[in-house]
Amino acid sequence: MKKYTIYRGIDNEIEFKGLKGWYFYYAAIGAVVTIMLTLFFHIIGIPLLISIIFLVTGLAASYFVTQHFNKNYGKWGFNKIPVVTMQPQYIVRRKAIRNTVKLRAVKRN
Repeated sequence: MKKYTIYRGIDNEIEFKGLKGWYFYYAAIGAVVTIMLTLFFHIIGIPLLISIIFLVTGLAASYFVTQHFNKNYGKWGFNKIPVVTMQPQYIVRRKAIRNTVKLRAVKRN
């Protein structure tokens, strides 16, 4: 009989330092963009101290902002925000109930 290995947890989302799922990717993209902008600033001649300050604040902001969203909205928070904002606050009914529900008289013997 052939034996197959079972990979448990293979469907679990990625997690790193509390950032789960898409929040990890948002933080990683923010970090890469910050590093690229720092290199661009250095190439065009902005002083090194300003570039390093931008790098440190950009990396910290990309991590802490995504950590904040992760705590507030949870795993599926960014996917649920547009859905919640599109839901109606209340339902307006313009027809009378007697027109909607037809009542029949009951015959008594």
